[in-house]
Amino acid sequence: MGSPTIMKHAVHRLLIPVDAKEGSRRGVGYAINLARQAEDVEACLLYIVAPVRNWEVLRFRTEQEIHRHFQERSEVFLQEASAPLKAAGISCKTYFREQEPVFGILDLAEQLDCTAIVIPKPDWLERISSGMGRNLKSAQRSIPVVQVRADGSVEH
Repeated sequence: MGSPTIMKHAVHRLLIPVDAKEGSRRGVGYAINLARQAEDVEACLLYIVAPVRNWEVLRFRTEQEIHRHFQERSEVFLQEASAPLKAAGISCKTYFREQEPVFGILDLAEQLDCTAIVIPKPDWLERISSGMGRNLKSAQRSIPVVQVRADGSVEH
């Protein structure tokens, strides 16, 4: 007789982009809720900014000064977003990237072998001003994009 088959359940490795807005942290709640359902969850928090190329800014600050500024800001937001995950016992790593957001998010998700990218579902005003979710979904590769509503539910 052969040995019994051991079923190893899959780990949900979630890439959760965060920024200064409270709404960006909806993915944190989603990860915690998923872990409460006896799922194995790992969170990868990302703070990403587009490179500053505006000559009006660059004439007063060096690229290194701008990079350092954004990196310092990222540490604050990543620490705030990771606290509830760590309190819930969820493995969490943080990342800072300075590159075009849509492709930076997709590239990091692939590099980390994430199972999903979790972003907030935009309200009507954000849909007009920013199409991050739409751009991610249209440019996505093999990793699904999960949009989370303000109440924590998933947009299907």
